[in-house]
Amino acid sequence: MTPDEIDELFHNIPEDEETKIHILKQVRRTVEGLRETNSPELGALAEKIGNGSRQGQWRVPLGKSGLLDFFLTLAKGDDPGVAVAVHALRIIGNTCADQDENRQRVVESGCLPRLVAMLGHGALVRFAVPVLFNICVDYEPAQTAAYKAGLTIYLVDIISNKNRLREEVAPYIGIVYKLFGLVVTQEFDPDLVPLVTPFCLFTEARARVSLSPDSSDDPETFLELSSVALTYLSSQQLLENFLEAPGAVSLFLEAFQTAAKDSSLLQVDGAEDQAQLKQLQLAFTETLADLSANPRFVEVCPLDSDPAHLLLRWVSSPARQMPLQAAACLALGNIARSDTSSIALVRDISVHKALIAILSSDSSATDAQLLHSVLSFLKNLSIPASNKPMLVHAGLLDHHVLPRIWGLDTQPQVQFDAVSLARLLLVNCPTTVRRVCVFSFDPDSSSSPPNRTLLHQLIDLHRKADQEPTKMETARAVANVCRVLHSNRPIGSSLLPESESSSLPSLSSEAEARSLLQNLYSTHQSLADVLVYLGLQTKFPVLRSELWFVLAVMAQSAEGAAVVIQTINERPQIVNILAETITSENIPGDGQTLQDVGGSDSLAGLDDDFSAIGNALGQLEPQQVDTAKTATMAKVDRENSLVLIAELLRQYPDELDPTARSTFSRILKAGGELVLGDRNVKSQTSDQLLDS
Repeated sequence: MTPDEIDELFHNIPEDEETKIHILKQVRRTVEGLRETNSPELGALAEKIGNGSRQGQWRVPLGKSGLLDFFLTLAKGDDPGVAVAVHALRIIGNTCADQDENRQRVVESGCLPRLVAMLGHGALVRFAVPVLFNICVDYEPAQTAAYKAGLTIYLVDIISNKNRLREEVAPYIGIVYKLFGLVVTQEFDPDLVPLVTPFCLFTEARARVSLSPDSSDDPETFLELSSVALTYLSSQQLLENFLEAPGAVSLFLEAFQTAAKDSSLLQVDGAEDQAQLKQLQLAFTETLADLSANPRFVEVCPLDSDPAHLLLRWVSSPARQMPLQAAACLALGNIARSDTSSIALVRDISVHKALIAILSSDSSATDAQLLHSVLSFLKNLSIPASNKPMLVHAGLLDHHVLPRIWGLDTQPQVQFDAVSLARLLLVNCPTTVRRVCVFSFDPDSSSSPPNRTLLHQLIDLHRKADQEPTKMETARAVANVCRVLHSNRPIGSSLLPESESSSLPSLSSEAEARSLLQNLYSTHQSLADVLVYLGLQTKFPVLRSELWFVLAVMAQSAEGAAVVIQTINERPQIVNILAETITSENIPGDGQTLQDVGGSDSLAGLDDDFSAIGNALGQLEPQQVDTAKTATMAKVDRENSLVLIAELLRQYPDELDPTARSTFSRILKAGGELVLGDRNVKSQTSDQLLDS
């Protein structure tokens, strides 16, 4: 058959498929003969077949007739010549368009590695690109095979080199980008994906955006390349290598800013494109969080670097730039995990002022992601002791800032974050305690009476909260208030005006502090109910340990002991839990106390036992539990509980419920003996060490 006859054959299309297959089998025998004789006419016939293969009705017959297999074998063979190889590529690519059956033939032929390798051939690359796309698009087996053949390696080489190869493929560069997207979801293999891939893709995305805005492909190209680069950065190895590349963080932030701030430059108008852009912004945010969580990020992005300055500018961006604000807060929040950086961000940069402005803004009230990011950042800023007063004095606890968010019942996660931040601010900080305990009036709330405190608001939130984590955090916050009030000397001095509390205590200031403390407890009658929540819960033993410590500290003053006694008298379960904490014996859950279990022996001689045990125990003091030393938690809990009940029995036995008093008397003796036993063991161990 001559080239003209083949050309005429493809123009006179038979109606039925079998006839087409029969005719093409004759063509196949012809080209097979030409190959066997190395005839130069093979190129001319291949050209005509390539022209005909562009017609959709010939694609299936080309596969079933064996012609596709012939040209696959030809392409896979030893140097068929550029001209023949070009037409073979055309035939393969055309027959695979929308034809999974033919794509399967390509995969099974084992020809894909050869086709992928043609991406490195200057004369064939512009043909190989669309051919590989037709084979791989919408067909996962071909994508996997192409990936394993090193497709990504060749693609990266194309876009990263401004050489003849890049010039040859220029008309098809958009298809090169799409090929990246087809294989990016394959399982990462460092031998198949160059470590520079994300950096090259972001560089290419930046270049496409900077081109003429008249190019309608540029927005889609930017979105496509950025999305692929972000997907690659989900690999820890690629992410860490990306951080090591000079200028990588700036390049990433520039791309993010384009996606979030310069959407007009991208000319994204349609609903589908807008949705894609929003998803891209979320992906940028998540990836920036991952990048900044890496320990290397702080080293490559110190606070005096250009990327850090850009992040700080994002925090102060207009309200319409919420994606940038949220992402910047996550990144800077990760930097603030070190006390040095956290203190610098507050003391030297005053970033907290911008964060407070965001929290007080009406526009941010409904954006859960932004609020979560800001609150998370502020939590890290509130950990260093020196930062806490500065945050409070800047207005963080003003009614329209953090307390407003405590009331966001429709956003439970954000509400929890806000309460958790308050708890951190209260840790060992008299300034914060004073702020939440003083009576104040919210001018923006007609329902807020003037004799309300922020402590009232926390207690109310604990009562009405449906979420267990929020109830837990409010209880811990209230416990922190009590701890500070009873830890500083004189007792309650944290309630005095700052000028008075910072000066040397006098008899008058001590009396005023105790009066303020007594008034605080009398006006916050529900405080005991909040504290007892920590003791009744069993999910977090360390939080119960916090409570025993706080109650033991409170019991050392009349004002605090009154609250503790109220708690015990109203919730007798606490008596049983304390008994179990001290004696390590399970107490029945039917309401019986230890006294009920042990009978009703006479309490005669209790004073003598109490005195003897008290002298033997020595001067036990409340101890803060070290959560890192779980092995000693039971011992510390026992001693804190003994301090608590010993103080109550010594100072206020008549205020205790008789049943509780009787039980405490018994467990004081039992617990004291256990403590003495622990000390004897420790003493004997020390003696043995000395003898050895």
